[in-house]
Amino acid sequence: MTDFLDSPLKTLKGVGEKTENLFNKMGVYTVRDILSFFPREFKEYPHPKTIDDLNVGEMASVLGMVIRPIVVRRFRKFSISLGVLETENGVIEVVWYNMPYIKNTINRNMPYIFYGKVSEKNGVLRIEQPALFEPGEYENIRKKPVPIYRQTKGLKNKAITKVVTQALSGVDEISDDMPSYLLEKRNLLSLSSAIKLMHSPDSLEDLVKARDRFAYTELLEFFLEAKSLENGMDVIPNHFNLEKHEITDKVKSCLPFELTEGQEEAISDIFSDFSSEYITERLIQGDVGCGKTVVSFIAMLRMAENGYQSALMAPTEVLATQHYEGFLSDIEKYDLDFKVALLTGSTSKKDKDSIYERLASGDIDFVIGTHALIQDKVSFKKLGLVITDEQHRFGVKQRKVFSDKGDTPFSILLSATPIPRTLALVLYDGMNITQIRTLPKNRQKIKTAVVDPSLRTKSWQMIVSEIQKGRQAYIVCPLVSESENSEGENVIDYEMKLKEVLPDSIKTSVLHGKMKPDEKEEVISRFASGEISILVSTTVIEVGVNVPNATIMMIEDAQRFGLSSLHQLRGRVGRGADQSFCILVNSAPKQNENAKKRLMCLKESNDGFFIAEEDLKLRGPGDFRGIRQSGEMGFTIVDIYQDANLLNEAKEDCEEILKEDPALKKPENQIFLVLKERGKNKIFTNL
Repeated sequence: MTDFLDSPLKTLKGVGEKTENLFNKMGVYTVRDILSFFPREFKEYPHPKTIDDLNVGEMASVLGMVIRPIVVRRFRKFSISLGVLETENGVIEVVWYNMPYIKNTINRNMPYIFYGKVSEKNGVLRIEQPALFEPGEYENIRKKPVPIYRQTKGLKNKAITKVVTQALSGVDEISDDMPSYLLEKRNLLSLSSAIKLMHSPDSLEDLVKARDRFAYTELLEFFLEAKSLENGMDVIPNHFNLEKHEITDKVKSCLPFELTEGQEEAISDIFSDFSSEYITERLIQGDVGCGKTVVSFIAMLRMAENGYQSALMAPTEVLATQHYEGFLSDIEKYDLDFKVALLTGSTSKKDKDSIYERLASGDIDFVIGTHALIQDKVSFKKLGLVITDEQHRFGVKQRKVFSDKGDTPFSILLSATPIPRTLALVLYDGMNITQIRTLPKNRQKIKTAVVDPSLRTKSWQMIVSEIQKGRQAYIVCPLVSESENSEGENVIDYEMKLKEVLPDSIKTSVLHGKMKPDEKEEVISRFASGEISILVSTTVIEVGVNVPNATIMMIEDAQRFGLSSLHQLRGRVGRGADQSFCILVNSAPKQNENAKKRLMCLKESNDGFFIAEEDLKLRGPGDFRGIRQSGEMGFTIVDIYQDANLLNEAKEDCEEILKEDPALKKPENQIFLVLKERGKNKIFTNL
């Protein structure tokens, strides 16, 4: 069976060199890879509607015939294809963006099912970017949920599904190394059953059961790795002398604003750590805009005052640069005799070599950077503190990386994702936790509105109004590009629609996770400099983007996102002195009261911790939103809100396993040794 799993994709029927190369482009090389290439989402197609029953904003299907030739209108960089669809009780427009070839694929006067998003323009209903099906074909796909895979140009969903179907033919032969007592205890599916249902479920209920198996496995690996790292590091006595505090106290007293109660508590907790008996790790959770950067600066200042170095890691070069410039400004403002350096992937080789030398000699007190800080060439003379965001999931892992670069440092993790304390205590087991729950007094509340798609044009007008005042805007879409059977707005087509209706003077650009890192950095930099007025983006802006001049955000298909994700996105605006706005476009059917109820939480509150608690209440195990491309804590399958029960179960099981068998010598526990050594996110036990 192992030979089959490790065989290249081209051994499967219908996979030639060209198709194999396209799969390779997505990181899929073997049968083993394709089995773990889970669908991005699943879709249940609705029964065809009449025109009178259509609602703007919904995804709907209509039976009809194209009665006139499709007209293609070409613009500079895109095209629009328009057609008229005749149905049983009237006509409706159909429109495709950047698909001029569609006119040659449709037979006039032949019935098709057109499935797409319903919109309205100039009082006329239309279906945007509809997929086409023959009536019999459509009835077949309505019988069970349809898997929608991540795709690349030249490789459509149907082709991927055919390859997956072949790979699944041997899945029954896969043995399951997960101990049977755990499967029985937690009522989990076997590995082979879970794999089959993740790709081809008979119902959404089956899909939830399959997903639970992999979410539980991922969580168990998470806790095993965490415990392994903790057990692999001795408790280290505090060898730092941090008694001096006069400079730090003076700077605190000279701040041009009053620290909030939460900031004072965080600083007090950090200073208490500095004087404790052992080296510690602390998580500081604070809502967007709560002032974690100031807390970080004061903590690093205390280190510098006592002769120790500090490092701050940011998730993007743009944010690292902003932190660096802010630190330089503060050092000049308070007339401090400390040296600051910026180290990122874009730093020139000459400057890098200089920074390496100065860090090793102790000439640099504060270094701000990205993951360039953990390269082998970086070493410190007297490293006392490392501050980073939650991309590094474990304080102990972070400390382990830096311990070889100088003195074993204190670690602080900054998280801008408010997580209910009940979950934080489980996820960050063994770490000290501080939650900053208060915002600065001068912070204006972001005005939030929940609208349906019929108000999209008015929303665009509001965005234009803000831009005319010299401001900037974000528009967030759930998808990168139009793909077969896709559902929801995508950034590529959306920008085209904007170019169709906005003045040429308003510059737009797109940002998404499929872009290369340097491409993303360039777009973010252009937006930060004001060159771009509207940034049409996926959720990649959720962290690492700070543009105070951006005052308005519009989130399409907002009902598709978790409340905490929406709150994080909203936090990209409201970072300056001007009033900011967030428009949540709810494209769910009007009868979906739960979607409206969830989004109203955002309208009524700007308190991230309250919203996180509501998210925890409103998202249950049956609220399946598909396989996450990225998520809290870097999980692949797990959603910490949706999987709160599994989270506690996996932690409990991990502790019991290690308590009864610390060395994992029992035969049934041997697999856990593999999991611990292998690291996170390998969601199969033996694949």
